[in-house]
Amino acid sequence: MNNKLQLPGACLLYFCLSAGVQPADLAHPFDARQVVDLTHALHEDMPFWPGTAPFVIERLADYDKGYRMHRFFLWENIGTHIDAPAHFIEGGASVNELGLDDLVLPVAVIGVQDKAALEPDYQLSVADVLSWEERNGRIMPGGLVVMNTGWHKKFHDPQAYVNQDEAGVLHFPGFSVAAAQLLVERDVAGIGIDTLSLDPGNDLSFPVHRLMLGAGKFQVENMNNLDDLPVRGAVAVIGVLPVKDGSQAQARIFAFME
Repeated sequence: MNNKLQLPGACLLYFCLSAGVQPADLAHPFDARQVVDLTHALHEDMPFWPGTAPFVIERLADYDKGYRMHRFFLWENIGTHIDAPAHFIEGGASVNELGLDDLVLPVAVIGVQDKAALEPDYQLSVADVLSWEERNGRIMPGGLVVMNTGWHKKFHDPQAYVNQDEAGVLHFPGFSVAAAQLLVERDVAGIGIDTLSLDPGNDLSFPVHRLMLGAGKFQVENMNNLDDLPVRGAVAVIGVLPVKDGSQAQARIFAFME
């Protein structure tokens, strides 16, 4: 499947910034010339969180009946998906309550592939964020900050992607609490990653989940093709399933680039 498309002509998009920005600045034009798919396809051999269940597709009818139809079985948290505040916060917004200003937004990508390759438990640090800002400018309020760990390249190998040791401990990178707190202060709309969780795999107390979702932010997990994104300048369109009262839901995510 081709994950990157060159648009035949310039496509003028508009995206909105989050609350706190002056009304005159809400709509920003964006001249897109390329689009990249940040989504993993759903299939029965894909990785899934230990203790949950794999994706299942059951064929209910085939072309001998004149049409093909399937039934899916899947957990909220399998594949490329969104965590809404309701995932951890009682009374928090569910996935169907996320607004369009949350789902069409600028993207900042912080690459830590080399560090994650050396240390599977690597945590994005405040220094990583500040170093990115020194090179690229301050992170925009209302944006999506994505941590590119390089883990998306392991998705085809569930054992390597989950990386669970003999004691049952998971080993994959994530955000540190301090970095997440800084991004809350930057008033981002959400954060994303190309692993099973925004928290590092070896911390099942989920402090980053509690911090970000408690601040009313959303999260994206199991992202794909992050190497195709620029460090800044892309605009993401997040097509999350609007499941009423859903705490998480699968999403098809595209990024448009100049």
